[in-house]
Amino acid sequence: MFAGRIRLPMPFRRVRLGAGCMVGDGVFFQTGRTSEIVIGDDVSLNTGTHVVAAQSIRIGTGTAIGEYVTIRDQDHRFTPGTGVRGQGFDIAPIEIGENCWIGRGVHIGPGSCVGAGCIIAANAVVRGTFGPNLLIAGVPARARRLLAEDGTRHPL
Repeated sequence: MFAGRIRLPMPFRRVRLGAGCMVGDGVFFQTGRTSEIVIGDDVSLNTGTHVVAAQSIRIGTGTAIGEYVTIRDQDHRFTPGTGVRGQGFDIAPIEIGENCWIGRGVHIGPGSCVGAGCIIAANAVVRGTFGPNLLIAGVPARARRLLAEDGTRHPL
């Protein structure tokens, strides 16, 4: 289901949406010639979300993504005193597990791996590997709590 306009650069390629996905207004997808974005079934991407792949981004089934989330598998290289333009990129694939909840304004950067069942708090800046069933929050993001099957949250 598309709930508004979708922003697609030309040419649009290698973006796979699973069955039952909901894509909100102003969602932006971008891939390169050989990169891909693979989104599982029943994923929701809310207003203003950007998903940009230079290599690979995979989002698991049942994941809910809040407004204005950015998921990018590349970062600019930067040497102080020279500016960012022309320095290239660091690129690494991103994997987001099934049934995650990604809060408003989160940034997920290159090489990130988020386990199934995680909650990422609003405005977190995620880079790295996180196991399943964690509450992840902060800038930079850290695992803050373990999410138990009964819904309780336990300190790590």
